[in-house]
Amino acid sequence: MDTQLLDPACARLSRLPESHMDSIRVLETAYLRHRDPIKQSGFSGGPERWRIERSPLLDAIDGDGECLDLGCANGHLLESVVDWAYKSGIELTPYGVDLNPRLIHEAMRRFRDQVDHFWVANAWGWLPPRRFRWVYAIWDLVPIEYLPQLALHLLEHAVADNGALIFGAYGSRSEDRPSVAIADVLRGGSLPVSGISQGGKLPSGGPVTRFAWINRSHWLAA
Repeated sequence: MDTQLLDPACARLSRLPESHMDSIRVLETAYLRHRDPIKQSGFSGGPERWRIERSPLLDAIDGDGECLDLGCANGHLLESVVDWAYKSGIELTPYGVDLNPRLIHEAMRRFRDQVDHFWVANAWGWLPPRRFRWVYAIWDLVPIEYLPQLALHLLEHAVADNGALIFGAYGSRSEDRPSVAIADVLRGGSLPVSGISQGGKLPSGGPVTRFAWINRSHWLAA
């Protein structure tokens, strides 16, 4: 399967710190050490906690449409979301982007009938070929101070008028480490937050994962 390598000719790409880019690139080797698709997604808590801690992102999705996962890794989260949504009566068409070619190849193997829905690219400054109703991104695709700019870029270029941009932040139950308060980061960048959800529970209390989303219509009206 041929990986689609996009032209990264965007000024924003060069402005991300190289140390951050290196931290993303090393995930390819770290994730692919494992055969378990959940561990290949950077999660070691097993399938039950996987669903408890990841499925709350579906609270942002209230209808059929295209679902783009930015930083999709091996595609297992996207596959899970499509399955969970289908079981609740919502049909999602999967799309994915990741910086790491080998991870994208794994995602393409997972979605053999939709290999042209996946791209090797850096979400920062990426100009998508179309808009998507639902766009999901993990917060650490960029350094946290860049997150409002990433959100603006995606709202301008990637999210459909009837859709939403969803951000997720993952903590660690085993390390009792809380997730980033993603909604506060977005509000701090003067972005309107349309909704929030959370999943799991840390030993010290509080959620393991947090999700926040911005409906494009809400952003346009702000």
